[in-house]
Amino acid sequence: MLPSMPTLPPHSALLEVFYDGGCPACRREMAHYRLQRGAEDVVFTDAEQNSARLAEVGLAPLKAIATLHALDASGVWHVGVPAFRELWFRLPRYAPWARRLRWLIDSRALAWVYATFCRWRLPRRCRDGACPS
Repeated sequence: MLPSMPTLPPHSALLEVFYDGGCPACRREMAHYRLQRGAEDVVFTDAEQNSARLAEVGLAPLKAIATLHALDASGVWHVGVPAFRELWFRLPRYAPWARRLRWLIDSRALAWVYATFCRWRLPRRCRDGACPS
């Protein structure tokens, strides 16, 4: 028997984005995206505040705050820069740029830069035991 696929919340969202709500810059960025046209089809889940939802979809809390994760309606995970790409494609203000710059968004160089940033950010974020286990 195959393991069950994670599912999106019951309403008709096309994408669920898991972000680090304990990171001020991350919170501001997601707040900006929430105001954009098209955001009504995206669920923004603060990984710091929604451990039950993380458990439902099988996403470890530390992984969820370490890098952006997105779960699409097909049950496919997009992690890191691909998660941003999926989000941007759903926001009309960003979609044209995401299409034009797809070569850069999908590049190994940008993935490396984002991964390096995440490795730098997480220990600073987790000082004094401020991270989920």
